[in-house]
Amino acid sequence: MQTLFPNISDETTLRQLQDHLINSDDGHRFILPLELCDLWNITVSSSSRIQCLEHAPQLTSSARTRAIVLGVMAVISFIGNVLTIISIRSSRRRRRNQNWSAVYALILHLSVSDLLVTIFCIAGEALWSYTVAWTADNVTCKLFKFSEMFALYLSTFILVLIGLDRFVAVRYPIKAISTAKRCGRFVAGAWFLSFLLSLPQVFIFHLSKGPFYEEFYQCVTYGFYTEPWQEQLYTTFSFVCMFMLPLLILIISYVSTIITISQSDKMFRDESNNTSATRKLDINRRRLIHRAKMKSFRISLVIVVTFIVWWTPYYTMMIIFMFLNPDKHLSEELQKGIFFFGMSNSLVNPLIYGAFHLWRPSKKTGSAREGSTLHTPCSRGLGRGTLREEETTFVLIEQTATANNFNRSASFCQTTRIQ
Repeated sequence: MQTLFPNISDETTLRQLQDHLINSDDGHRFILPLELCDLWNITVSSSSRIQCLEHAPQLTSSARTRAIVLGVMAVISFIGNVLTIISIRSSRRRRRNQNWSAVYALILHLSVSDLLVTIFCIAGEALWSYTVAWTADNVTCKLFKFSEMFALYLSTFILVLIGLDRFVAVRYPIKAISTAKRCGRFVAGAWFLSFLLSLPQVFIFHLSKGPFYEEFYQCVTYGFYTEPWQEQLYTTFSFVCMFMLPLLILIISYVSTIITISQSDKMFRDESNNTSATRKLDINRRRLIHRAKMKSFRISLVIVVTFIVWWTPYYTMMIIFMFLNPDKHLSEELQKGIFFFGMSNSLVNPLIYGAFHLWRPSKKTGSAREGSTLHTPCSRGLGRGTLREEETTFVLIEQTATANNFNRSASFCQTTRIQ
């Protein structure tokens, strides 16, 4: 031992060093905490059997605060999404003999996906922040990282499907009258695509022992990437699939929805004539179309702005840190905070869709003045059982030859209630 520590002659110190002796296949090794190496002026060479290691990360006050904040977020998000699911299921039971709206099915799946985000991304990260180290095994590490990515992909893709459904509802109202079973095909595609795009997480993340004095394991990507461009490529791919493409589709679909409603409003104005009955009907139509247009605009604005505000900071920072390589510690802290802010979008989604679709104020039915179904011969012929009151922005814009044919034509049938 004296040959390994020529600078140490004190017997007490040498006995203390004996406590750090590790027997290994290649002989005796000494693993010391870094402060003892500094205290005893121990120098380590590449061929030395002495290792000076830092202590493993411990729970700090900032990590404890982060865990508490994430825990509160998880509780709020869980309650909000569960209430949304209960409300949709209750509505479906009440309407079991009627058509089941596609938008209700989509909101249901959105709430389910947000629940997954709540469990894995928010609550899971809260627990991980508190434990600091990864306390489970390698398989759990891979499944956890896969589930995080899967939940985020699914929530985003369902959000896109809702945007496309709103566009189809306005542009092609007859085609949009579909059951949840038909809508389920697209939802199944979203689940499958989310599963497929999340699979790389299983291979990238693994359990690794950290280079610390204490035994410390973490779920990391360390050692998987052999070149920096590989990580940059995967990050860019995730950025495009999870943010850029969905954002582009959302903007196009909702802008197209507003344009379509504006065109239908102009069409109805142009076909009015001087007869008092038709003029009164035209006024009612204008009121309904204006109400639908404003509601569609509000939904569009809230959805797009929320998605941009909640996720743009994270993906912007991710690209900056990935390609510009700023300070590593600053990078990690900022990305964590901004990523948690993006995940809080799961708290907001139940409020948005609940406010616009589920918990709207009750209004009298059967009156065009209150925004009810327009009473044309076609709407009466459809019967009460097929009126889809939950579709809030359906406006049928098909034009007939003359205004006098309106009351006899099924093309101008307003089959939905516009709130």
